[in-house]
Amino acid sequence: MAAKEIRISIEDLDRDSSPEVLLEFYTGKELDFSTSVSSSSKNGKYDKVDVKGDADGDGDFDAQDDELFIDLARSVVALLR
Repeated sequence: MAAKEIRISIEDLDRDSSPEVLLEFYTGKELDFSTSVSSSSKNGKYDKVDVKGDADGDGDFDAQDDELFIDLARSVVALLR
């Protein structure tokens, strides 16, 4: 079984003090999925998932998946800022 990896980067692309968070999901060396999370109100409250994905593996793309990506982004910003 290949190792699973999440690569995470943050960058304030639009210089609004709310950096965008890029999440890349790999199996081995192959990129399976990527998305970005941002603050739609430019106030540091992360609420926008750019590309929908099945974060919880239940077979659908829904609000629960978005919330998992958003929670991860919030944690990353708190740790890496």
